[in-house]
Amino acid sequence: MVKHNTYLDYSLMQRSAKLYALADASDPFAYAKAITHIGNGIACYSNANGQEAFYSAEEYSETRILPDKTEYKATVYRNRFRP
Repeated sequence: MVKHNTYLDYSLMQRSAKLYALADASDPFAYAKAITHIGNGIACYSNANGQEAFYSAEEYSETRILPDKTEYKATVYRNRFRP
């Protein structure tokens, strides 16, 4: 098992893996794949250059309109990153 700098680093990577999976709805195994890569060291907190090197996606809010013209806010995930 790969050692992480802190428990917070590992928690951040787990949360980011969930966001990545939500952004990739077409892949039912996206979360399992990301967690496996984190556990095996393929995805890690940072690379040799100090940049993030784990699965992630950015959370956005967008306005959607129903057929009856009712507007509502929806949370969407974009800008997926894969190590």
